[in-house]
Amino acid sequence: MPASQLRQVPDMMFADTDGNEIHLAADTQGQVRLVYQMFTNCPDICGVQLAQLASVLNRPGSPPNVAVLAVTVDPDRDSPDVLRAYLDQFSEDFVGLIPHSEQQLTDLQNELGALASIKIFDTTTTGAHDMSPDADDVAHDDMTAMGHGDVDYDIAHDARVFAYAPNGYGYAQYPHPTRQTQFDHDLPILAGIEPNAPAEAGL
Repeated sequence: MPASQLRQVPDMMFADTDGNEIHLAADTQGQVRLVYQMFTNCPDICGVQLAQLASVLNRPGSPPNVAVLAVTVDPDRDSPDVLRAYLDQFSEDFVGLIPHSEQQLTDLQNELGALASIKIFDTTTTGAHDMSPDADDVAHDDMTAMGHGDVDYDIAHDARVFAYAPNGYGYAQYPHPTRQTQFDHDLPILAGIEPNAPAEAGL
C-alpha cells in the first residue's frame, strides 16, 4: 500500500467462537494479522480463500507469528458453534470473530477501507410475488418479522485479505484470486517487521 493509504489495525473488540472478547490490536500484538471477512453460507470464494491461507501457513518455513482473523459478515446465521465448525475444516488455529451488531460490522469495514457487505434476498421466499400495489411493503414486513432467519439470502462482500504487520500497519491487501507464491513471498517480510517499528519500516 502507498504511504498515503496506510491504515492501522482497527481498535475494536469482537466476540470469538469461545465467547471471549478479542481486541484486534492488543490481543494480537507481535503477529501478522490477516483479517478476512467471510460467512459460512458463502457458495464459493470464502472456502477457497480460507483453504489457500491454511495451505500457505502449513508450508515449511512459513512464519509462526501469523494470525488469521476471520470475521463473519453474517452474524444472524453464523453462531459461535457454526462458525467454529466451519473454520475447523480449514484450520483449528483460525480465529473466528462475530460482530456485536450490524453497526459494528459497518464500522469495521470503514476502518479496513473495505467495501460494505450487502444482503441479497431471494424474494421468492416472501410475499414479493404478489403483484398488488403493496407487494413491496409485504415483502419488507415479512423479512422484518422473520428477522432474516427464514429468508434465503446471499451476501456480497469484500473478498480481500487485509494484512497488518506486527507494528500494526496494513501494508498489503490481497484480492481474490492471489497466487500462493505471493503470500509465500510477502508473509516472511511482514513477519520480520518489529512490533515497535515505525510505519516507514514496511514501505
